[in-house]
Amino acid sequence: MSFLPTGAFFKVKIEDVLDTVAAHGPVAKMTGIWGRPDVILLSDPKEIEIALRSEGAWPIRAGADSLLYYFKNRRKGLPMSLVSSQGKEWQEFRTAVNQVMLQPRNIKQYVEPIDRVTQEIIDRMRRIREQNSLMPANFSDELAKWALEFVCAAITLVALDTKLGCISDNPNPDGAKMVEYAHTVFDSVYKLDVLPSPWKYVSTPTYRRFTKAMDGITEISSKYVKATMERLKNVPKTELKDRSYSVLETLLVKTEDPDRAVAMALDMILGGIDATSTAVATVLYQLAINPEKQKILQEELDRVIPDKSIPITKEQLEELKFMRACIKETMRVMPITIGNSRTSVKDLVLGGYQIPAGTMLNTPNYNLGKNEKYFPRANEFLPERWLSGATDLKCKNPFAYLPFGFGPRMCVGRRFADLEIETIVAKIFRNFNLEWNNPPAALKMQVVLVFADPLRFKVTDRA
Repeated sequence: MSFLPTGAFFKVKIEDVLDTVAAHGPVAKMTGIWGRPDVILLSDPKEIEIALRSEGAWPIRAGADSLLYYFKNRRKGLPMSLVSSQGKEWQEFRTAVNQVMLQPRNIKQYVEPIDRVTQEIIDRMRRIREQNSLMPANFSDELAKWALEFVCAAITLVALDTKLGCISDNPNPDGAKMVEYAHTVFDSVYKLDVLPSPWKYVSTPTYRRFTKAMDGITEISSKYVKATMERLKNVPKTELKDRSYSVLETLLVKTEDPDRAVAMALDMILGGIDATSTAVATVLYQLAINPEKQKILQEELDRVIPDKSIPITKEQLEELKFMRACIKETMRVMPITIGNSRTSVKDLVLGGYQIPAGTMLNTPNYNLGKNEKYFPRANEFLPERWLSGATDLKCKNPFAYLPFGFGPRMCVGRRFADLEIETIVAKIFRNFNLEWNNPPAALKMQVVLVFADPLRFKVTDRA
């Protein structure tokens, strides 16, 4: 077996494994994954487009067996999350959630409260930095707490004015527990569903840690859902039409299903802590090691946001074109997920090969983003490639760049993620200069990208 001791891929980084497999051709089979079916790796955007456009109304996203087992066996009364559900069950849930999560008018109402949450991390960065202006070794945890506070703001803050208080000097214990649980879940899912593991046949320490963490997140989420339901009951019917709703309230009103609201809260928390905080960390890192791009961004920020002491508006965020280009370019050179996984729903012909229905497919974001064939000067950090006029630098095929996926199973939280990342990047670089005076950061690709080194940025105030 390739991934077991003595195998060719034993303890080899997953991105290096994908490089090796992709070298065999644009459509290549990855075999020898103990206890799992073979995977077809698609490293040609043309083949990726064929596969993704062929998945129909009910795409099958593979690779979350541990979550699927958890909901089916340990939380039988709780609906499947969007990540683990499939087929009609997934479509019904996704349809309800789309009305809440993907409407621009719903997202815009969060700009002001999210600015307030983000100002807290700006103030905290000033308090926790050391005398040499370095961020402490646990700065990644501070970003995770901020991301959780953002998720809680999106879930409850707009209408309820409630917070977990994760960023304060005396945080709510629920916030610290949620961050710890989310870290444990992501680490465990990688070990259970990506690396070889016998958890399906025998309870392992990793599986027990995973279930304990999932139980913890579920219990805390349920507590806040119940509190929201009680508050909604006390709102006079005459006020229901005119008030602003949080994500949680909107879902409760539309579905009248508290269990579904808990499942949605779980998805937002799991997807919104590690993934979003890591995405922010990668943007900070790329701009810190590319000071000339940081300077261009700061010139744009100074022009669009002349007074950094007042809240950012949605109109200002819309003007920050170079900043959005920096975020896009970071997602190309440092994608936070290794790729998009699907299971073919019908027989396909890809690269001249017959691919039967039920075959696992993977599109390697990390490898595609570094390919000169699709991204000229691929090894350089060039945000301008995403701006109008840079024809010679443009992505040669849109299916080579899918940071949020594609089609019906595209990331449901992408609009919230955009708002979150744009707000904190704007406020950090409007307030601070960031430097990285260390060797290149060591990285690990698990379920999401992980910085193996502490995020010891040097952070100095700007005028």
